[in-house]
Amino acid sequence: MKPVDIKSLVNYVSLKILGGGDYLLDALEEYLVNGEGPAIVAHKYNISKHQLRGYAQRIIEKSGNEMRAKKIIPILQYLAKDIKPIVVRNDNGVYTCKVCNTMVAREDTEEHVRKYHKDQLSLAIKKMMERLEEYRANKEKAVLVTAS
Repeated sequence: MKPVDIKSLVNYVSLKILGGGDYLLDALEEYLVNGEGPAIVAHKYNISKHQLRGYAQRIIEKSGNEMRAKKIIPILQYLAKDIKPIVVRNDNGVYTCKVCNTMVAREDTEEHVRKYHKDQLSLAIKKMMERLEEYRANKEKAVLVTAS
């Protein structure tokens, strides 16, 4: 069985969130974890069901398999809970970067973050990895308490 590529998962999720996809983990939870239909979830988050399936496939690949992906999504939600998008969509459907106040095409939001705001991306990744270490430490403490 393929091991979990947690660094790659964190990078992927961080970039998606900063690029305006803060709905990603909620949508994946509804679709993969809760078993909601792709059309319903996609409609709720204003994305295509093909995008949703693509996101799910990426998470499954990086997790190693679908069962692991279902277990990892809630953990990723915990890790990403304070990460906020830097590219946001206004009521007119225009995407704007809050950092540099630049209008960005929807399909270029992640590239914009990667290219012009690498520091913000690195900070988000670092924050998620630190939270992962806290999560692991708390999980080990819980195992020790229940074992004694």
